[in-house]
Amino acid sequence: MAETQLPLTILHAAETIRGGIATYFNELHTLQRETFRQVHYVVPADHRSELVEIDDRYISLFGRTGRNFASLLRLARQTVAEVRRLKPDIVHIHSTFAGLVLRPILIFMPSRPKIVYCPHGWAFSRETSRVSTIMTGLFERLLARRTDRIICVSNDEYRAAQRAGISEKRLSLVVNGLSTARKKASPSQASWDSNRLKVLFVGRLDRQKGFDLLIEAAEMLKNLADIRMIGSPVVSSREKIQLPSNVQMLGWLDRKQIEIQLDLADLTVIPSRWEAFGFVALEAMRAKKAIVAFRAGALPEIVEDGVTGIICDPISARALKDGLQKARERDLSEMGAKGSARFVEFFSIEKTHAALADVYVTTMKKAAM
Repeated sequence: MAETQLPLTILHAAETIRGGIATYFNELHTLQRETFRQVHYVVPADHRSELVEIDDRYISLFGRTGRNFASLLRLARQTVAEVRRLKPDIVHIHSTFAGLVLRPILIFMPSRPKIVYCPHGWAFSRETSRVSTIMTGLFERLLARRTDRIICVSNDEYRAAQRAGISEKRLSLVVNGLSTARKKASPSQASWDSNRLKVLFVGRLDRQKGFDLLIEAAEMLKNLADIRMIGSPVVSSREKIQLPSNVQMLGWLDRKQIEIQLDLADLTVIPSRWEAFGFVALEAMRAKKAIVAFRAGALPEIVEDGVTGIICDPISARALKDGLQKARERDLSEMGAKGSARFVEFFSIEKTHAALADVYVTTMKKAAM
């Protein structure tokens, strides 16, 4: 055991990890393993391959067939089993559904561990019905009273919690970060030959990520931009996405292949309608790429408008088209270099780890008082 190691056991639990939460776990794992006595994860079996940086011995799996009662029940059973086996000091719960299911159970366990919860984007901040917004806000306020600490990953998420009536005494701001090292496949035969603006999109093809707005904007920029989209559709198999001739769909790629596509692109576009944070923005900045994004969620906190990228407003295909046209007139290499410097200064994984460790330690100290 290292002399700097803290005598804490941390159990992470998540209902789904594909995307941002998997990045969060992969980036933090080595630092947490070096700092704490033990770190373990409860994740869905069908998402195991997402945790490329984490060995099997640190992972417990549960069967997930979708966002349904049976899958949530299996998550609860597996988490309770690991709590009884590991006796963790802290259970760190990730995302709304896991938070809604696990917190009521853990609260009433005898000699329960301390509960740290990170929504990774409040459900009441998304585009949902008024009834859903009111109900999720109510549940979050009630559960917050018995949650030892709630972690917000951006100032936008923190302010949303305050507006929803969640006590500031329960909140901590821990901004997401990434390691500075990039992992790229080598050697690479990949190329992107075009005299047009080369625009890269990385993300799920669903409404939140705004892929439909990008396709509309691409239609208006046929002679000016070539767009590559990394991701897969989250729509019925009977529906087909109609692509303009200047849009190429690459499907899901692994991390090393994504880094290669970032190198080939002129800029990264993030057309999200709402975004708790946006790891893609950090990945782009790390690769010295300018960013075009909407004024949505935490993106304006990450992207410095006119300096490291272009912020578009309002959220519409035409505004996105205008932003991409504006980017064609800017020195994108200079923007990318400034973005890289901003990433190193504010968004390192070491800073995220230190802030998160401070939350854990402070939570345990308060419990001991």
